[in-house]
Amino acid sequence: MENDNVKCPKCGTTFNKMFLMGKQGNCDTCPMCGAELQDAEEHPDWITWWYYKDIEYGDCSLWDKPPLHPEHYELIQEFKAPPKSECGLDEVKRILRTYVPDAFAGPKKADAIFCPRCGCNEFTLLNRGYSILTGFLGSGNVKRVCNRCKKEF
Repeated sequence: MENDNVKCPKCGTTFNKMFLMGKQGNCDTCPMCGAELQDAEEHPDWITWWYYKDIEYGDCSLWDKPPLHPEHYELIQEFKAPPKSECGLDEVKRILRTYVPDAFAGPKKADAIFCPRCGCNEFTLLNRGYSILTGFLGSGNVKRVCNRCKKEF
């Protein structure tokens, strides 16, 4: 949930944005003194976090500083949270879920199959075929090959 409070820099009064929108139709000026309003900083010690999606692989990750190669990533959400050293990554993920509810959620279907190495759910089904060690034993079985890391499982 975003910070819905604004603070008047001139008189110091804090207002709820929704209250101001309902009363005067905008939330740019203070109804008490008429000065320009600014967002109130509820947690000044919090840092900016970024939740990115890797364009090539589709993985999502949290960053406490912008990536070196932003062209490889798609920004999903930018938000404020405490530093990892202060509260741990679990608290940062909890705050992120207020913006993106399905962030870092597990698979939606219980019967979904994922690669044991990389977690990708895209794979190709192939026949096992003939092997020097086993001959035709198991040749009618199917093997899965991950499209991303090429692991057979």
